[in-house]
Amino acid sequence: MTVERPTPPLPISSSLRQHIRPGQTLPATQAHQVMLHSALDAAGVRVRGDDAWAVARIAELDYPTVNAVICWLRSRPAAS
Repeated sequence: MTVERPTPPLPISSSLRQHIRPGQTLPATQAHQVMLHSALDAAGVRVRGDDAWAVARIAELDYPTVNAVICWLRSRPAAS
């Protein structure tokens, strides 16, 4: 049995808060893209060419799947 878990809210930088209306949310796919790009950056992985397309496709998946990919990225040694 699978349990639906929503994408957790992302912290919003104070410099961006003025551009967001109260009650406005970031769609899950966009939140997933931000999370994936952040994890890739933290792991020292440069996104090139078709990589951006792949990140966008992964971002369309459900949160548990995206979170698993992020956990994999966190578990690998950072590139130097």
